[in-house]
Amino acid sequence: MLDVFPDSLSFIQYHHDDESALPWSDARWTFYGLHYTPTTIFDGADVMIGSLLDIELQYNLYRVNHFQPDRAAPTDVTLTIRGEPVSGQTYRAIVDVGIEPNGVPRTLRIYMVQVLDFWPTTKSYYRNGFKQAAPTVDVSLNPGEVQTLEATFTFDAESWANRENIKLIAWAQLPLDTAPAVVWQSATRQWPLVSYPDDWDGDGVADTADNCPRRYNPDQADSDGDGVGDVCDKCLNQPNPAQDDPDEDGIGSDCDNCPALHSLNQFDADGDGVGDPCDSCPEVPAPAGADQFGRLLGSMDIDCDVDADDWALFAPCIGGAGVTIAPDGCTPENFARADLDGDGDVDLNDQAILARNFSGALPSPDMFVGYESCIGCHAEQADLWIHTIHRTAYATVADSPDILICLPCHTVGYGKRSGFVDMETTPHLAGVQCESCHGPGSNHNLDPIAYPLTVSYGTALCGECHQSCHGVCGENSHPQLEQWSRSKHAQALPDMRADEQAWDDCLRCHSTDYRLKPDGEKPGLYEAEYSIECIACHNPHGSPNKGQLRLPPSLICIDCHHMESESGYWDLPAQPQAQILHGQSGFYLDETPMEGPYSMHWWGIADECVVCHMHTEPHTPEHEADSGHLFTSNMRACMPCHSEEVARQLVDELHYEVSTRSSLIARHFDPFDPLYYDPTWLPPDEVIAWIISYYNNQLVIADRSFGSHNPAYIRALLAEAEAYLGIEPWPTLRAAGRDDLLWPFGVPMPRPKNAEESR
Repeated sequence: MLDVFPDSLSFIQYHHDDESALPWSDARWTFYGLHYTPTTIFDGADVMIGSLLDIELQYNLYRVNHFQPDRAAPTDVTLTIRGEPVSGQTYRAIVDVGIEPNGVPRTLRIYMVQVLDFWPTTKSYYRNGFKQAAPTVDVSLNPGEVQTLEATFTFDAESWANRENIKLIAWAQLPLDTAPAVVWQSATRQWPLVSYPDDWDGDGVADTADNCPRRYNPDQADSDGDGVGDVCDKCLNQPNPAQDDPDEDGIGSDCDNCPALHSLNQFDADGDGVGDPCDSCPEVPAPAGADQFGRLLGSMDIDCDVDADDWALFAPCIGGAGVTIAPDGCTPENFARADLDGDGDVDLNDQAILARNFSGALPSPDMFVGYESCIGCHAEQADLWIHTIHRTAYATVADSPDILICLPCHTVGYGKRSGFVDMETTPHLAGVQCESCHGPGSNHNLDPIAYPLTVSYGTALCGECHQSCHGVCGENSHPQLEQWSRSKHAQALPDMRADEQAWDDCLRCHSTDYRLKPDGEKPGLYEAEYSIECIACHNPHGSPNKGQLRLPPSLICIDCHHMESESGYWDLPAQPQAQILHGQSGFYLDETPMEGPYSMHWWGIADECVVCHMHTEPHTPEHEADSGHLFTSNMRACMPCHSEEVARQLVDELHYEVSTRSSLIARHFDPFDPLYYDPTWLPPDEVIAWIISYYNNQLVIADRSFGSHNPAYIRALLAEAEAYLGIEPWPTLRAAGRDDLLWPFGVPMPRPKNAEESR
C-alpha cells in the first residue's frame, strides 16, 4: 500500500517485544491496549487483528475494508511537514497544522517521528520501521488558524547510511491518553526532506514548472513526453497526461491491461493483452483474440479451450451474412456469443475466428462456475444454503452508491479471474455461494477426487467479510472478527493446554476441528489447530436456526457451558452455568438435591444465554457497534425488563454481595486461614454437611457470574453453607460492618467490573 498510495497513506511500523522494539513504540502498544501481533490500526481507531497467509488477500482486505473507507472520512484539519538541515546528521522538522476556515475549533495532539524504510533488514516485514519520536505537542486551533511547530532529529548511523530511506511523519490525533483516538490528518516527508519557497519538493525546479511538483526529481525525466515526470507517471512509456486510474492500482487506464480491477503486477501469462486478474483463461493463448475477460473467441462453453463442444454449440447458429435472427436450433444467447466479430450476424468470418482459436480439449484452469454446478452432488447443503442471507447477499447492496467496496464480500470471486464482474456478465456469481468459501469449483466439478476443494475451520476465512465495515455499511456495522479476536473463545485451545490436567476429551469444548471432524479423524491434545472458531457454532451451509446456528439459541451455549458430571457433591463442579441458570445441581445440608428457586433469566427468556451474552446493536454516537461476539454481557440487553442504569446498579450490588459472601465462606475451607473449619475434628454425621457446604460454594465460584445467572439460586446455595458454618445472614453481616471477617486481610474479593467497564 505504501507503493500504490504514496501520497495518501502515512504508515509506521512499530515493533514490540523483539530486538527492534524501542521504549516509545512499546508505549504505543500500551496506548492502543494491544494483545496480539500483528495488529494493524487505521486512523487511530480502526483495529484489525491478525494476518492471513495469502498476502494478496491480506492486501485487498486492508485496502477495501479499512483503508478506502477510512481515507474517505472527512476532515477539516490541514497538516504539512518539511525538514531543513541543522548540522551534520541533525535536521529540523517543521510542521504546519491548521483548521480549514469552515471547520470547527479543535484541540489536537501533534506527533512527529522518524522512520527508516526497509528496516529492520532482519525481518521479512520492514517498511517504515520506527526509529525515534519528538515530544508530543497539544495545540488548540480555531477555524482559519495555522500554527507552526518544530522538532530536532539526529539520525543514527544506520539511518544516515541509508539516507534515501529516511522519512519524517507527522500526524494530528485526538489528545487522549488511551485509544481509540481518531487521527485527523497526517503527512509524510521523504528524503531529502527540504522545501524551498515555491519549490515544495526541494529539487531546484519551481512548482509551476515542475513536472512532478510533489516528488524530488531534479532531472525532470519524462520518457513519454506527456508532461508528467517519470517518478509520478502512471504510464511510464505511453503518453497519458490525464493520469486516469479508476481502479487505483497505480497504473493508468491507458496502459493498464486490467483496467476494471485493481491489478498491481500486470501479469499476462498467455500474452493476450488481458491481465491475469481480468483473464478467465490466463494460461491459454488466443491466436484469433480474446474477449475483455480473456475468454478465447469461439469458446462457447467457456472452459478455456475451443473444441468439439464449442463447434456443437456454434454450428446451429450459422445463418449467413446479414442474418441477424437466431436460426432454429440456436438460442438467442448462443447466437450472440457466436457472433465473434460483433457485426450482428454469424457467418463464415465468425467460423474462421473459431477455427483459428481451435485448440482441441485442454485442461481447464480452475474457474468459478456458480452454485448450480454444485447442487447435483451436494443437494443437502444446497437445500440449507438456499434459505440463508448468504444467497441474497448481492441484493442487500445492489442499490448502494458504494457497491464496488461491497462486492468482494457480496459476490463470488470479485476481483479474481473468472469471478463476478457485474449482473449482466456474471449473474450466476451473485451472492455468497459455495465457491466463496471453498474456492473455484470447475475442475472439482469434473473430477472431485483429483481436485478436492479446500475446507477451512479457521475464523480467518469468515473474518475476511465478517468484520466491521466502518461506516461504509451505514448502521449495519458488524465487527464479528474484531470482537471474537478479543474473546475467550479465541483463546480456548491455548488456555486449555496451559492446564496441566487437560486431556483429549477437553477438546470437545475447546477445539473446533475436534468438534467437527468425524470419529476416527479427531485430533489429539497437541494436534488440534483451532480454538472455538465461527463454524463451531454456525453452520456455513445454513440451518433452520437463527444466525445459521448449529443448535437452537437456547441450546448452543449450554452444549459446552454445563457440568459434564452429575454424580453428586463429591465431584468438584466445572462449567456449571447451565445448571445454575436452571436452578440445579446444588444440595441442601441433608443431601437433598436443591431444585430451584428458579430465575426469570431462564423461564422468562426463551433464547436464554444468547440474549444477554450475544446482544447485538448498531453503532450510535453513544456506543460502538456490538456484534455479540465478545460474549460478555451488555447491560443494554437487560431492557425492557430493566433500564440500563438500573441493570448496572443491580449487577454491581449483586456481584459485591456474592463475591463477599463467597470469599468469607472460602476462608473456612482454607487450611492457612484462622477461620479454617478442620473436617478432621468433626463427628462422622457432620462430614457430609461440611462437604456439601464446600461443594455449594465451589458451584458459585465455578459459575463465574457472581449471581447474575440466577440470583435466588446462588443466594440459596450460599445460605446453606453459611447456616452450617454459623455465618450470620448477609443483611445482618453487612449492617454490622464486620469487614474484619472478610478475605483476605479484611477486604472482600474485588468487585467485578460490569460489562461496559470490562470493554
